Amino acid sequence: TTIARFATHTMRRGLERLVGTALTAGIAPSEANPGAARGIGAILSRSGATSGRFARCGELTGSHSSFATEANDAGDAGSSSDRVGVGMRGDGTAPRFYKKVEVVRVENGGGWGVALDGRALKTPKRAALAVPSKSLAMAIAAEWEWQSGRSIRPFTMPLMALVATSIDQMTQEEVRDFHVRKLLEFFPTDVVLIKHEPGKLADRQAEIHAPILKWARSELGHGVEPTESLYGAQIPEEAMAAAEKRLRAMDPFELTATFNAAASAKSLLTGMALIRGAIDVEHAEMSARVEEDFQIDEWGLVEGGHDIDKADIAVRLAAPRALMSLLRDTS
Repeated sequence: TTIARFATHTMRRGLERLVGTALTAGIAPSEANPGAARGIGAILSRSGATSGRFARCGELTGSHSSFATEANDAGDAGSSSDRVGVGMRGDGTAPRFYKKVEVVRVENGGGWGVALDGRALKTPKRAALAVPSKSLAMAIAAEWEWQSGRSIRPFTMPLMALVATSIDQMTQEEVRDFHVRKLLEFFPTDVVLIKHEPGKLADRQAEIHAPILKWARSELGHGVEPTESLYGAQIPEEAMAAAEKRLRAMDPFELTATFNAAASAKSLLTGMALIRGAIDVEHAEMSARVEEDFQIDEWGLVEGGHDIDKADIAVRLAAPRALMSLLRDTS
């Protein structure tokens, strides 16, 4: 019970704290902005991206961890995030190898990046970690800054994981195609489209899923309807084609965010609606957990189980939404 409570407390620290005053207390001294921390908090709050819980984010199916181990060249060991993998301990942590974290301009108009002790942070595949939004770069820097004095916990760095995956994986056409096809493959068994037999649970599903279905019909067509069939819903060809067109039009960041949100919610519709701003994180969480929450109301909550699952999925949904919200901020 003590371990479970500690884990739950860790996961509930919140995105607000992570992107708090540390952003202006040494992360970007050359770009000092007294309102930066408050600004990022406001962006996430307006967009519904903060959920009050923070832990780790799901990885893309078939993709590498954002802290994968690679052979390091001695001269470049300090600049790549794969150094974390080299020193990984059995408990999933690694020694902290840096003191100073900064947000820096990337050369040749490449946007914004992060520097650790003056050396540019790279992805596990040695690509420059560069994002178009300063706000997002500051949030990633905050993830590195807020690690403890001695250890790095990669599982508390979901934005870093998402961005590294976007750069290393979702820029590859074969990887993009694989994930688009997987999302479409499971579309008929979307949580939002499979409803329980008539009763209290079905009524709750209808209430929670109504805003998502309304958005889906406006985006994909009026043939998107839930079913009681165990074999899944019958998706009209027009709706399937519309979903595919939208997925393939996404840039690497948005597709990464959408896939992670959809996989976490077991719902393409919930993931897309969340990333597009049609629903907030809280509603996405309710949609993903409607059946489990119903059972908890009926039979009670298992401490150290249900509560940790709830905190975990909140982060898995909040991180992709936060990624897109920060990317869109131009302040």
